[in-house]
Amino acid sequence: MVYIGKRYEIVEEIGRCSNSCLYKGRDSYDKQLVIINIIDKGIIRSEKFISNLIDESTSINEINSPNILKVKDVGMDKLENGTELYYVISEYMEGSTLNQLTKFHKLNIDEIIIIFRQILNALEVIHSYDIYHGCLQPSNIIIDEGYNVKLSNIGIIKSNNKIFNNGIKKFSKNLKYMCPHQICLGYTDKSSDFHALGVILFELIFGEHPYGEAKNEEDIIRRMDKGICWKQIDTEKSPEKIINIVKKLLSRKHRYQTPQEVIIDLSEYLYEVENICEKDEENKNIEQDLAVYKDEHIKNNKHIHRFSKFAALGAIAIASFLVLGMTIN
Repeated sequence: MVYIGKRYEIVEEIGRCSNSCLYKGRDSYDKQLVIINIIDKGIIRSEKFISNLIDESTSINEINSPNILKVKDVGMDKLENGTELYYVISEYMEGSTLNQLTKFHKLNIDEIIIIFRQILNALEVIHSYDIYHGCLQPSNIIIDEGYNVKLSNIGIIKSNNKIFNNGIKKFSKNLKYMCPHQICLGYTDKSSDFHALGVILFELIFGEHPYGEAKNEEDIIRRMDKGICWKQIDTEKSPEKIINIVKKLLSRKHRYQTPQEVIIDLSEYLYEVENICEKDEENKNIEQDLAVYKDEHIKNNKHIHRFSKFAALGAIAIASFLVLGMTIN
C-alpha cells in the first residue's frame, strides 16, 4: 500500500490531467474515502506554491458551491526513494471523469447542457472570488450517475504565480485545452477557462477536437490562427444558439468576459426550448380534446340514431293502432 503524507492510502487511479493525477483514496484517520490529487513537481515554479495553494483552497472552501470539490488537506510528501510529491486532498465523489464517461456513452444535447450549466455555475462562483481554474479539461470534471458535476484542480495554476510552462512538453497531449497565451507564454487567466470550456463543448457536441489532431505546440497555434472551418462541420443537428455559444467561447476577438454572459445566452436557448415544449404540450392537449370531442360526437350520434329508430318504431305502432281502431269501427 502507498500512503501520501503518511495518512492517505491510494486505492485506484481516477484520471490524469495535464499537470496532475487524480486517485481514489482513503483517509487512514477516519477511514473516509477521499480524492488524492498528486501534482507534477515539474510545473512548480513558485517558491510559495504550498502556502499559495493553502490560501486558494481556503477561499474555495468558503465558497461552498455544490459544483466544486471541497479541499481537506494540502501538503508536500517525500517518498522513500526521495521523490517529492505535492498533493491536494479533496472530498470524495462517486463517479467518473467526463472523458471516461464519453468513452462509453455519447451524450445527447440535453445531457450536454445539464453538465455545461453546472460547469458554468462553478466558474461563475470562483471568478466572482477572483479565482479561476486555469487547467479546465474533461479529466478534472467529475460526474456521478445523476449527472451532478464537481470540478477539481481549481487554484493550482494561480498558486503557481499563474505560470503553466515547463510542463507543456511533457503533457503535450493536453495542449488542446490550452488557449494561445498559455501555450506561447505559459500564462493563465480567466479567459483561459472560456477557451477550455469552448473546446470541451465542441468535443461533446461533435465528438472531435475543433482544431484536429496537432503534433506539437507550433502546429496547434498554427491551426488556432487559421481558425475553425465551420462550413466543413455538420451543424444541422445541433441547436444554432448552442453553436453560437461555442463560436464565441473559442473566438479570439469577440469573446465572453464573464460566465454570466454565457449563462444568459444559454438561458435564451433554454427559454426557447421551453416555449416549444409548451406549444407542443398545448397542441397535444388540443388534439386530445378534439379526440374526446370526436368520441362524444360519435356517441351522441349513436344515441340520436337509436332514438330515431325508437321514435320511428313508435310512430309506426301508433299509426297501426289508429288504423286498426278505424277498421274496427
